[in-house]
Amino acid sequence: MFGAELMRLIELFSDSNEDELAVLAVDALTDWSAEETDIAVLTEVLYGLHSYAGPRAEAALLAHAGHIDAGVRRAVANGLGTRLESTYLSDEAREALLALTTDADTDVRIVACCKVGETRNGDPALADVMAALLHHPERRVQVAAVYGLALHDDERCVEGADRLGPPRPGYRDEEIGYLDVAWRYQWRRDGI
Repeated sequence: MFGAELMRLIELFSDSNEDELAVLAVDALTDWSAEETDIAVLTEVLYGLHSYAGPRAEAALLAHAGHIDAGVRRAVANGLGTRLESTYLSDEAREALLALTTDADTDVRIVACCKVGETRNGDPALADVMAALLHHPERRVQVAAVYGLALHDDERCVEGADRLGPPRPGYRDEEIGYLDVAWRYQWRRDGI
């Protein structure tokens, strides 16, 4: 577990993905992910691939998209896609994220929905899957859907945020960050 976390931190804190240590860390993490059987260690290894957007890292993540453990699937959802400055999402990553937004585990759905939102690419299928989550029975999923739609500049985020109302007591800090994105979208739209 320590080794997995150390490799993740080397990659995470490197200056660039081309940095020699980052390349070595990603190589080690992708190879390691194919062989690891301990769920806690595998989860840490997959989280280590989060900030690397290369095809090897993506392939390593996709190999575990249907894993039996929800923590592993959350790590996959968290790692798929590219960094925020890019809107690119490979077809394979797109399909995996669409599937993960309907995962049986609420936390996997939330992470997948946030990652879909962060692609900010205006893909109608991605926006529609987030809009469908506005009607999910759990408020946390609805909040993530509002956030994702707002990042896509999708009008449906305003109605979703209005329906949710203000952040719940006890969850204010958690919800305000997500709902704030929708409010800012509405202000821009209305020229406030």
